[in-house]
Amino acid sequence: MLAAPSAAALASPAVVQQVLRPVAISLLSRLRRLAAAQQAGSGTRSVQTSATGPLGAGPTGTGRSSRRGRRMEDALSPKSPRARRAEEVMASAFNSPKRAGMSSLPPPPASILVPPLAGTDGSDAAGSPTHSASPPSATATARQPLSMESQLSMTDLVGQATNGSSEGTATASEPKPFKLDTNELMLDPNTPRSPKHQLAEQILTTGEPAKALVKHMDAVVKVFATHSKPNFNLPWQRMQQYTSKSTGFAVQTEDGQRWLLTNAHSVSYNTQVQLKKRGDDERYLAKVLSIGTECDVALLTVEDDEFWKDIVPLELSDLPALQESVAVLGYPIGGDSLAVSAGVVSRVQMTHYSHGCMSLLAVQTDAAINSGNSGGPVMDKQGKCVGVAFQSMTGDVQSVGYVIPTSVVRHFIEDYKRNGRYTGFPSLNVVWQEMDSKALKRAYRMEPHQKGVLVRSVAAASSEASVLQPDDIILSIDGVDVGNDGTVPFRHGERVDFKYVVTQKHIGDAMKLRILRGGEEQELEITLSAYQYLVPPHLRESKPSYFIVGGLVFTSCSDPYLVQRYGSLGASPVRLIGKTYFGTKSQRDEQVVLLSSVLASDATLGYEATLGIKDSPVTGFNGKPVFNLAQLARMVQQNEEPFLRIDLEAASKVVVVDAEQARKSTGTILEDHNISSAMSKDIQEQLEALAKEEAAASEAPAVPPPTPEKA
Repeated sequence: MLAAPSAAALASPAVVQQVLRPVAISLLSRLRRLAAAQQAGSGTRSVQTSATGPLGAGPTGTGRSSRRGRRMEDALSPKSPRARRAEEVMASAFNSPKRAGMSSLPPPPASILVPPLAGTDGSDAAGSPTHSASPPSATATARQPLSMESQLSMTDLVGQATNGSSEGTATASEPKPFKLDTNELMLDPNTPRSPKHQLAEQILTTGEPAKALVKHMDAVVKVFATHSKPNFNLPWQRMQQYTSKSTGFAVQTEDGQRWLLTNAHSVSYNTQVQLKKRGDDERYLAKVLSIGTECDVALLTVEDDEFWKDIVPLELSDLPALQESVAVLGYPIGGDSLAVSAGVVSRVQMTHYSHGCMSLLAVQTDAAINSGNSGGPVMDKQGKCVGVAFQSMTGDVQSVGYVIPTSVVRHFIEDYKRNGRYTGFPSLNVVWQEMDSKALKRAYRMEPHQKGVLVRSVAAASSEASVLQPDDIILSIDGVDVGNDGTVPFRHGERVDFKYVVTQKHIGDAMKLRILRGGEEQELEITLSAYQYLVPPHLRESKPSYFIVGGLVFTSCSDPYLVQRYGSLGASPVRLIGKTYFGTKSQRDEQVVLLSSVLASDATLGYEATLGIKDSPVTGFNGKPVFNLAQLARMVQQNEEPFLRIDLEAASKVVVVDAEQARKSTGTILEDHNISSAMSKDIQEQLEALAKEEAAASEAPAVPPPTPEKA
């Protein structure tokens, strides 16, 4: 059972507004009708004043005015049905468990319940007589018409209640705290209305945090991108272009560099990117400097100096603490108004990045992160950026969003500064197993105090393969002890996957390991490299490779290729699923080469309907193994045999075409299908580089054999 909210939660500004607004509107409309009736009555007869009440209901009052006054007193009496109805309206604003906290709410001003009347009848606003040294004047015997112009408006009423509930000890003479103007920024309606979210919203939109938000609001921009993704079915073409809207923001690094950040998926395979400032109708052309696919961060700039006017870039802060209030700024659901959604930090842990298919550190928050918020800044109470919004959980869960922390953003920017491009995050390139079993630890001769993880395999193409071996036990990484479950200490009371320590480094950096091999501890040093996927999870914004000969279309396998062909990785052919999920390279340039399709031609006659050959891995060409697409293209070009024999993995099938007929029909195929080249640009460049290497090797002077020494 859910616990009832506390009195402090029920006294929050949003709850007070929700309760008092309908009640005050009802009371004000009722008082206006009474005032109008009194003005109509005062035009025909005078109303006698009574010292016992301000409404003309004293013992000397007679006629309709007296009766009207008694009715108004009855209506305002706490025991009257109308007053009880008003109390029911206030209680109905809550669910029944929350009604117990109504007593803690601040009462509305007394002046709104019994409006003061213009006149000196010797009574206060509550109707009790006041003591005066001088008697009332003769001119005070006539009651002035009830006027609502001097009364508090709804904004004043709710504002007083809000300030009273949020400040607690504030007095009427103290200045009101600074609060965000909703005309400048709207609160995201998708933010949950729980007391926790309302408290976070109040903290971030009043006082100094609100001033910090206002200072940096112009740094948050709307991103308009035009995309054109590859067509893997016809790799020489692109898909029809489409547009997207997201969020970005200006940031200033420690060295004073001024850039713009957004998500990688917001500008993926872009043909044009434009930015629009808050409250501006002009769009500025942006230049994409780098796209970090794994970390889902993109770096942009704008060369137009007019764009940077009035922009105060955000500063990158450190990791937020658990339960710290944060605000997500952006343009959700494609809206044109800057919106803020408030929440708290739920956890910080290694998380799978859906766009980059890599596990990196991420911050989980319950602030609303919707479509359009991608790339928006997440700010703390000090007005500094603690991360970039990038993805949210869907399904049966609610209010689970993820933020790219500033540590990952700084790694991406530093990588770009080092290499002039994005190179990625390193990995140990090992498959490991937990050491929770005591029997397993005894079998590997581990001492009771020793902890670590067991290495089961090492990617053969990685630099780590020359140092690490299967059955090694990793005890520590760069001096950080590794637990039996594969975690390392993170912050006070927190642990994260040991891959966090590895991803703080860059590709090519050195890392020290303490391992247990054969029961003996050893100190090793490795050079970090990227994970050696046999089937890459993405192409890093590059175009797909292809090679065509005689109607046979060959390409390299990748996750985007399989998703576009079959809808998901799980629907792919079984022979490719294992390579996708578990395959690693045996050499650096290894690829899974596929026979993608067969175009009808004289050379391929009889193969158009052959089952099992499409999307089958190519294992050999004319008896030689095939390791990558460029090697296959080079062997076809240098072939001098009368036939081209393609060995396939699927059911060990083979495709044989006439070599001369295949060369002649290739030109016809290119013309019929409007294909500019028989191979992709990257394959052409690789073949040219190989030709230059062979030419340089052939021109090099031969090294004479060493002369034998005389005995």
